[in-house]
Amino acid sequence: MGTRLERGVGDRPPAWVMPAAMAVAAMGIALRIAAFSPLDIMHADELMQYLEQANRLATGYGIVPWEARFGLRNALIEQFLAPFLWLGGTLAPGTLLGVYLARGAFAAMTLLVLPAAWRLGALASWRHAMVALLVAAAWWESVLFSELLLSESLASALLLLAAAPLLEEPRSRTVDQPALRLSGFLLGLGVLVRLQYAPFAVMLALGTLRFDRARWRPVFIGGMLALLLGAASDLAMGRMPFAWMLVNVTINIGQGAANRFGISGPFAHLAGLYVHLAPVGVAVLMGALFARRRYRPLLAAALVNLLVHSLIAHKEYRFVWLTTLTLLLLAAVTSVDLVDRIASRRARQPGGGSPAVLVLLCLVWLAASAISQHVSGGFRAFRGGGGVPKLAIEAVEDPGICGIGLDFELRAHLVPSLLTRRVPIALVPLGPALHGDSLPRDLAPAVNALILTSPPNAAEGYHVASCRPLGASQVCLYRRAGTCRPSQAWDYQQVLDRTDKL
Repeated sequence: MGTRLERGVGDRPPAWVMPAAMAVAAMGIALRIAAFSPLDIMHADELMQYLEQANRLATGYGIVPWEARFGLRNALIEQFLAPFLWLGGTLAPGTLLGVYLARGAFAAMTLLVLPAAWRLGALASWRHAMVALLVAAAWWESVLFSELLLSESLASALLLLAAAPLLEEPRSRTVDQPALRLSGFLLGLGVLVRLQYAPFAVMLALGTLRFDRARWRPVFIGGMLALLLGAASDLAMGRMPFAWMLVNVTINIGQGAANRFGISGPFAHLAGLYVHLAPVGVAVLMGALFARRRYRPLLAAALVNLLVHSLIAHKEYRFVWLTTLTLLLLAAVTSVDLVDRIASRRARQPGGGSPAVLVLLCLVWLAASAISQHVSGGFRAFRGGGGVPKLAIEAVEDPGICGIGLDFELRAHLVPSLLTRRVPIALVPLGPALHGDSLPRDLAPAVNALILTSPPNAAEGYHVASCRPLGASQVCLYRRAGTCRPSQAWDYQQVLDRTDKL
């Protein structure tokens, strides 16, 4: 994680700094391992758009949502995950090893946020680098988003890793070509992973490079290399390179397809920031706003990202995670500056005083994270649903189960790639799922296991096998004796095709 450190205040790092930094990074990894819960999700995209599509690449089997049918996204994430799913299925068929490997590999990629934070802080000093690294490693929501299989998680790490070489002020006429080429590549890759973060990347590049042609050139070359990778990814999927960008904008913005998932007012993202950062949100925002002049292009990029997403009708907090993470890192840097000012006023040694002062500041940040996690509700408030696939796995472990009926409202939590045995999944309509109505005639014989939040009609002959918590309620697995007669009418794919028409 090392980078060239600023020497402006005689701030040569002591010998213990790098071992301490490695210990902080190790703590961040340990927190992520402890939080690893691959069956829990925050958003449906984690399973349907990424894991399931990766499983289709690896096995040729799976659900095709409308987004994949229309080619709404680049396939880089599922192409990255597919080899791990294939490897797990090859080494241990009939298990979830592939799922664990794929999700673990993606979580490992999001660890790029750690060197990104170190490099950003190191633009000021090693003390700033240490505190920024601690925030990236241990802030509760940084840990949470590292666990989520979302494009926002990976793109945020890539774009912030690209930032430091761009923000670094040239000390001579010699341009650090390799570092800037890498930054250009990471900017391009981040945009390919999450197209909606393009305004952030553009603002960051414009704010740091301005009219410096010598620095633009390597960044442009790196960006072109990323675009070549994106083109190769599209061609491998049998698509015209970058056609998905036009499709995405046309369908989501032009046709308003994203609005089907809900619309919010222009201040919804600000409210989301307040909830997720409570009760320290104002302090974090003020810290970011008063960050050093060098960091202003990064702050501007974060605010532009917030503004652009605030103008879009459909809003989800994850869309501005990049802004949240940037504000946290800038506030971490500013907190060291604040300690330095306090120390200088008290005539203590420059640079924030003794290591004890730095440790105290780190403890303050850890306490702020713990308080924010408690006030906002933490992981359980924003991630869950793992009980649904656990019940489905329990069902398919019984060789007599030949069809699973899943509550239509729970479909986000279960896809075929999470089953250890291929068993047809049917989606149960709302009447039987919520009110105990009889199953439709063409559905009843197709399943002999049901996963519902309410008991099925007693006349169906089902009994409770087991239950799992689901938020404040529970979801249960019901079984009946007998075999199944195949029916396509309520098949998972058929129901999606009927309900997801644009």
